[in-house]
Amino acid sequence: MREFKTALFEAYRAAGSPALEELAADVARDGELEGAPTPEAIRQCLDGSQVPAQQSDAAAVAVVLARRAAWDADDFVLLISSLWIKARLAAPLGQPLKSFTDPFVLEVHRAIDSSTGGFPECLPPLPAYVERAHDEELRQKVAQAARGASCMTVLIGDSSTGKTRACWEAVQELPENWRLWHPIVPGRPEAALTGLSGIGPRTVVWLNDTHHYLNTPGTVLGERVAAALRALLREPSCAPVLVLGTIWPEHWVELTQEPDLRRGPEDVHAQARYLLAGTGITVPSAFTGEDYKRLRDRAPRDPRLRHAVQHAQDGRITQYLAGAPALLERYRTAPANARAVIEAAMDARAAGHNIALPHALLEAAAESYLTDTEWDGLREDWFEQALAYCAAPLRGTRGPLTRMRPRRGAPKHTQPHYRLADFLEEHGRSTRRLSTAPTGFWEALVDHAHRSDLTDLAQSAGERGLISPALHLFTAAFDAGQHNGLRAAGTILHSAGRVEEAISWYQRANETGDTGSLGLAVTLLYDSGHTDRALTWLRQRADAGDPAAPGWLDQLLRATEGTGDVLT
Repeated sequence: MREFKTALFEAYRAAGSPALEELAADVARDGELEGAPTPEAIRQCLDGSQVPAQQSDAAAVAVVLARRAAWDADDFVLLISSLWIKARLAAPLGQPLKSFTDPFVLEVHRAIDSSTGGFPECLPPLPAYVERAHDEELRQKVAQAARGASCMTVLIGDSSTGKTRACWEAVQELPENWRLWHPIVPGRPEAALTGLSGIGPRTVVWLNDTHHYLNTPGTVLGERVAAALRALLREPSCAPVLVLGTIWPEHWVELTQEPDLRRGPEDVHAQARYLLAGTGITVPSAFTGEDYKRLRDRAPRDPRLRHAVQHAQDGRITQYLAGAPALLERYRTAPANARAVIEAAMDARAAGHNIALPHALLEAAAESYLTDTEWDGLREDWFEQALAYCAAPLRGTRGPLTRMRPRRGAPKHTQPHYRLADFLEEHGRSTRRLSTAPTGFWEALVDHAHRSDLTDLAQSAGERGLISPALHLFTAAFDAGQHNGLRAAGTILHSAGRVEEAISWYQRANETGDTGSLGLAVTLLYDSGHTDRALTWLRQRADAGDPAAPGWLDQLLRATEGTGDVLT
């Protein structure tokens, strides 16, 4: 459609930018033209949000513009007709905003419902909404987009604080001609990167859990998504676009904090930091002050709100409505087998595994969380029993650990995968320590974790001083074809004082294509008094065609000859 608009507008300018009424008169005077566009229809051809309904109208406009511009009318009509067909056949990204009548498809958390007991079954799916200060800020951003200016805003808050619900309420104010696009298949960052170039005007880009799109450890995919979003937001032909996101505070900090240049020049989130600058709106974890008064005034209108006001602690209304206290209760009172599965899932997520936890991983890891007495007392179907306990819904929300069911058309896993409830994931990060995880947990990760997660898991172990599990995971990652963790392994070993091993890992990293690891290996060899080994290895790397080797070889030779003091 942009190509269609651009071609006609260029012809319009070449024709001297005539008044639309003049063009309509040109069409009327030519009795051979099939189309009869009005001035408004001509305006729609040039700068509207849609292509005209009739191809003959587009052809008529093309003819009169080409004649005024002294262009070949036949060729130009063929071009415009071809672009009109392509534009009409192309399906715009997203769906009409008003077609989204189910908030849960956009990942709004389910709240307490009639299954809890005492609530009428005729209640709407979501409790009555109580606006807070962040809603007014968000409304202003939505209004800005509705007026024609592209913008982005990200709601920052802990799990189950109402971030996604606030976005859902805000977009209801947009006009009916807006669309909404929620990129999730085949993966969130992959879907976003593939589709962003096709976003048209009046589109909401729905990035719930924004960190999944922008923070992709071990790859530059997240940075490419951030760059594409920046380009989209400043592209006039796409305006207006509204990008809405939600994020936990710790992920916001990770993506927006300035890099520590003392640790190296690498700035892994530069694009994301520029993208997110000035977009954040904080969502409080609790209702307080005037917000709480407004809540109490609204509560009598909805029995679920009234119930939450009576039972929620410390004003944490949204968490209660989403079932967080019940999740904790379910976990804390779980039988040994279910508790072991939940804790294995908590530790796997804290260690860096993605949200889809494989059946084999959970089964193998959970066994190591059980004492000998607990293990001996279990039935043969102990794991199936644990999964059934974890999957049972409670207070209108999903259970602690539920099976992920691929939708039609989505990629299917070779084994069942499960997702840990967000609130329990957050609870596990704040209450558990990976350093105390059993040995069997790390062995299960080596054998059953997603191969694409192994490097992140290894780094997580290494950062906690768990060198042996980290090396096993780095080795598994290397065997799976992930070579980007070799340098990280060397750095972890170097920090632990295991210099010889660090040198070996740096050398392996360099020999698999990581040119930056060459200097690290050479410096360690030189500092530890192994200059001859360093020279021999550098010559081998130079003969192998490593572009960094000759420079380091020259520098090392000068240092050994006394013409240079230290390696830089």
